[in-house]
Amino acid sequence: MHKSVHLGTTVIVASLALTGCNQIPSFDANDKAANTAACESVSTTWETLNAAFSSGDILGLPAAIVSVPSQLDQVLSGATDQQLKESLTGLKSQVQSIVDGNQPDVSALVASGVGISARCAILGATVDLQLPQIP
Repeated sequence: MHKSVHLGTTVIVASLALTGCNQIPSFDANDKAANTAACESVSTTWETLNAAFSSGDILGLPAAIVSVPSQLDQVLSGATDQQLKESLTGLKSQVQSIVDGNQPDVSALVASGVGISARCAILGATVDLQLPQIP
């Protein structure tokens, strides 16, 4: 009896701690649907980035991705998961920096993609964010 109470208390405390830092996704059906849609939408946006980088036209990169920050705003407006929103915001910051004429931080873009993919997997959505083939 004592072990089960201790184990139950440990599980409750761990769950509350994880909930406090947004590790556990919402189980609400509406949140799940919204986050799945956001994950699926970001795949299309990622393809725009991938095509722009794969073209090898570094000078034309800002013009090629100028629409991506607004696309990410639309994705962000539908997402409800805090960690997903943070990863999407990081990607948007990197893309906006490129649109503003700054040199691309490829490692930061990759990190954002990995973060988005990982969180989408936790949320039950499968996304395939392929790295660009830079010539």
